[in-house]
Amino acid sequence: MFTAVNSKVVSVNLAQSGPIVARRGAMLFYTGQVYFEPHQVPGGGGGMGGGMMGGMAGRMLSGEHEATMLAQGNGVVHYGFRGIEATVVNLGSVGGQMRVEASRLLARTADIQASIVSVASSGGQGGGGGGGLFGSLRNAAAGAMTGQGMFTTQLMGAGSVVVLGHGGIFELPVNPGGAVLVDPQAFVASAGQVNSTLKSAMSWRNVGRGGGESMQLECTGQGVVYVQASEQKM
Repeated sequence: MFTAVNSKVVSVNLAQSGPIVARRGAMLFYTGQVYFEPHQVPGGGGGMGGGMMGGMAGRMLSGEHEATMLAQGNGVVHYGFRGIEATVVNLGSVGGQMRVEASRLLARTADIQASIVSVASSGGQGGGGGGGLFGSLRNAAAGAMTGQGMFTTQLMGAGSVVVLGHGGIFELPVNPGGAVLVDPQAFVASAGQVNSTLKSAMSWRNVGRGGGESMQLECTGQGVVYVQASEQKM
């Protein structure tokens, strides 16, 4: 659906793709009759355990929801964001599901189901901090330490997705019986049946003495992990 114009810009023909959801500010230019309107990702109101308090903790400690716009009509739209490298992923070819950091998601076809879920409840990146307010706080603390947050965007379907990565993106296969260990700040997304667990690569006596490699995401299961060639944040 999306066509790479160069390493940092993609284009899409709405007559062929149907409506497109993209982060606000990503549209560079378009031709034809195209209409834009604000779009709300389901699950942005919380998605965490612990009721109102858990949701409040998530809101206070993690501002991870990216505003999006829906483009529809008959024309060609070009997307890019801050000159960052963009990679097109055919979701159907990687198991039909993906978890991606909200800040790393540039655009997707609107036929893909999207929701914002907590890291703990989704079984994604996190250390199993537990539910409720204190579980939310523990997960938030881990997210603050590593550059990861409490929420992730879950995508399901067979459409196309465009993800962003400083310096380009590597696709690393994850196979049963093995693991891929990723710096949390280099992590972009995972696709397929991949479980990610936050681990410490240091003993307690050395905590505070190491660099950014002290915390890692251990990715196991079956699928693909997408890693940017940098630890630079959005």
